[in-house]
Amino acid sequence: MKNRYSIYKNLYGASACLLTACMVLTACDKEKEFTPAMSEAKLINSITFDVSATLPLAIGMDSTIVYSVEAPDDLEDRTIVWKSTDESIARVSQDGTITGVAEGTAVISATPPIGFGATASVKVEIVPEIIKATSLTLTNPREGEVIYETDKIQFEAQVLPADHTYSYLTWKSSDENIATVSSQGLVNCLKAGEVTISALTHDHSGVYGSYVLKVVEYIPVEHVAIEPYTDMICVSMGDIALDVTYTPADATLGSVDWVSSDENVATVDLGIVTPKGFGTTVITATCRATGETASTTISVESGWWIWDTRNEFGEWTVQGQATNGPKIERKDGKLVVTLGSGSKRRADLRLPVNDKNPLYLDIATYPVFAMRCDIPKGGQILWMRLLCQE
Repeated sequence: MKNRYSIYKNLYGASACLLTACMVLTACDKEKEFTPAMSEAKLINSITFDVSATLPLAIGMDSTIVYSVEAPDDLEDRTIVWKSTDESIARVSQDGTITGVAEGTAVISATPPIGFGATASVKVEIVPEIIKATSLTLTNPREGEVIYETDKIQFEAQVLPADHTYSYLTWKSSDENIATVSSQGLVNCLKAGEVTISALTHDHSGVYGSYVLKVVEYIPVEHVAIEPYTDMICVSMGDIALDVTYTPADATLGSVDWVSSDENVATVDLGIVTPKGFGTTVITATCRATGETASTTISVESGWWIWDTRNEFGEWTVQGQATNGPKIERKDGKLVVTLGSGSKRRADLRLPVNDKNPLYLDIATYPVFAMRCDIPKGGQILWMRLLCQE
């Protein structure tokens, strides 16, 4: 009887809420007849931080976040309020300056004074000391190839030592009329000429790297051919390079338009396919100069997921209980979890799932979840389970 009473009580409460809502709506409609129209309140549209997803900071060290606010031109008050989820670990002043207090993690956020609307946040990891970079080397993965106008190149950066604290870099181009570079090192070649691409560290070490890139004149592709891709593909395996033949061989790759018939399954750019979801899609290349096309069908296997060095173990994070941890690192081709110290130590590996990072399982086809682990000497795994939350 107790359970039944609770159900009736909840139903009654829901009815009361519905009735109240109807009364309020009626009152608002009536009020419109007598109240003159009020101008719509103008608010901040967005707040953007120019910082990495996780900001390392040493105890006693300060760092001021560079940020931008997007708002209507006639909005005079663009003030934002800064907050820390744990001021015993990291404090933040109202100019965006963060101070490391004690080892641990805290989230620093910025919102308008009204407390809702646009917001931005960054996770701050307070460490005992900052390990500064000693060298930074930029690598062009197409070294030795001719680079043409409209080509896109994803530059790579190697920072030493391997256990450096700051991996976030600022990228620059010496001449943006010739080539631009994104915050992630993606170079977009625009015009024939010579340009220097550089990257700068953020640990006050003064270390930077540079690369001189030569861009030559645009030569359009007249004919394109794609070899069928027959290997099994899973969502998490990373990018796939199709076997493509261009005529002439020294033509500009950017003169071919690439299209996927279903971008929920896979996207494509310059012959590089990125799996996004399960199913089948047709990848088509079209020569801008001649209109000639070539196609191939790509199938992404339902329910099959792999996380390894090909995709840097995806978006896995770690949570748990310990004095100095746990923490997670990606190094030497492995995902390394350190439990920390203390009598009670626990580390839970988690994969965040949201609209941008969906996870669909096909239990009927792939009912097994497997994990390969290297256990340090004297260590042990107490238990492992797969917990799925909707």
